[in-house]
Amino acid sequence: MTEHVVSTERMDAPGASQGSQAESAPTRAAMITARAVAHPPLEPTYAPTGFALVDDLLARADALTQGKAGLLQRTVSYLIIGGTAAVVNLVCLWLFLDVLLRGLSLGPRYVIAQIIATEVSILANFIPNDYFTFSRLPGHARAWWVRCLRFHSTTLVGVAVTLSVSFSLFHWFGLPALVAQAIAILIGLVFNFTLHHVWTYRHL
Repeated sequence: MTEHVVSTERMDAPGASQGSQAESAPTRAAMITARAVAHPPLEPTYAPTGFALVDDLLARADALTQGKAGLLQRTVSYLIIGGTAAVVNLVCLWLFLDVLLRGLSLGPRYVIAQIIATEVSILANFIPNDYFTFSRLPGHARAWWVRCLRFHSTTLVGVAVTLSVSFSLFHWFGLPALVAQAIAILIGLVFNFTLHHVWTYRHL
């Protein structure tokens, strides 16, 4: 009798084990689904460029920096556009300061040249930066004219910083106008880039 019970238990054991496995399979699937919902795959923080090599480097940077590739991409884009606008600014300053307005005395000539160079560089900065650099930030959802006004308000503060530094280096420290302007532009770039993130294109 005892042997019959034992043999019956042995015969039932595989079935019980199969039932346990059958019950555990849906449980594992549910746990995997729950993890996927709780931790969905992160979207890239950068804007794909369409160039395989560049996008691969950005993907690697995103993984290494834990989602900071977007900031890196914006920094590089902003520096390229800002550098181009800086060249435009310097060319305009030289053109009006040393060529077109040579008939005026240095003081008025310098002020007029600064105003023109500053306005041209603002336009050279806003249009490409709004389209490329900051297009993925939340604040880009605002209307174009709102972004334009906020960009200009930020830029005007940056212009005040740039002019102050340039004026100080030119008049008080005796540096050449172009050298003073170049240093001031570098300082203004860092200031403006930071302010665009915390004000111009911040969350709605």
